[in-house]
Amino acid sequence: MQWNKRLKYVVGSALLASVLFNGSLAYAAAPSVFVNGELQYDAMMVKGNAMIKLRALTDQAWIVFSYDPKTRVVMFHTKDNKIMVKLKEGEKKANVNGKSVSIDAGVVNKNGLTYVPLRFISETLGAYVKYNAKDNRVIVRTPTAQQEYETLMHGDLTEAREIALKLPGFSGDAPMLKGGEGYHYYGFTFPEGEALRFSIDNAGYDYGYYEVNEEGLAIKKWQYDDVAKREWGVKPKFKSSVYFLNQWASGLYTFGKTDEQGNSQELGKLRSEEVDGRVVPIKGEKRTDD
Repeated sequence: MQWNKRLKYVVGSALLASVLFNGSLAYAAAPSVFVNGELQYDAMMVKGNAMIKLRALTDQAWIVFSYDPKTRVVMFHTKDNKIMVKLKEGEKKANVNGKSVSIDAGVVNKNGLTYVPLRFISETLGAYVKYNAKDNRVIVRTPTAQQEYETLMHGDLTEAREIALKLPGFSGDAPMLKGGEGYHYYGFTFPEGEALRFSIDNAGYDYGYYEVNEEGLAIKKWQYDDVAKREWGVKPKFKSSVYFLNQWASGLYTFGKTDEQGNSQELGKLRSEEVDGRVVPIKGEKRTDD
């Protein structure tokens, strides 16, 4: 991975996007903010500045946090100690590597959590920050999440599928599912060679189909609620596909292929405890959606 080149692009995009987070160019409406794929329901706007809680940026390979309740100073540094920051509640200045740096909005403490401006995060820490003007949405990724995103979009097929299945699913205006009883298996289906489209089977009680967009968000496109006997969206049509079925209640994991006519071929059978993850590699399968 050409990380240095990508990092320059990331920081450049962040600096470009950061002009959207100052008082002179405030949003007509507060943007939706996603940090590492998670919607920040408690993000706030302060005088035209998008603010997120610092803890949302937790990345064990990147930043170490600490807080002094007596002085109300929050401190954090990168794992390599190249960037060391001190912030104090209410102040519009930060201490970065021993130097005083102005920030657009004062640090806010709400319910015991520290909120900082997105612009400060992008310029000081180099996190990936990009503003989607069409959808009024901000995407933020820490370095580890950015590397996962690269794998998701262009990396190893099995690793990409694992990442895709861990993404928070966004259901939009899909109706609330009704719960069933006795969940004892779950299954996943991907078009052959793909990682960015998949269906989920929750023990036959409900089925969902998701597509991962270019921002790395898993958007629900179809669901069928077998309990409520209710369908929403457009059911996907795959040609050949691969499936992974974990019957964890009986300790059995199977995987295989299904052709366009719906004929299935089992390719392998394992004990559930032998499977490290939700999917396994399919011999001879090559990625086609990268």
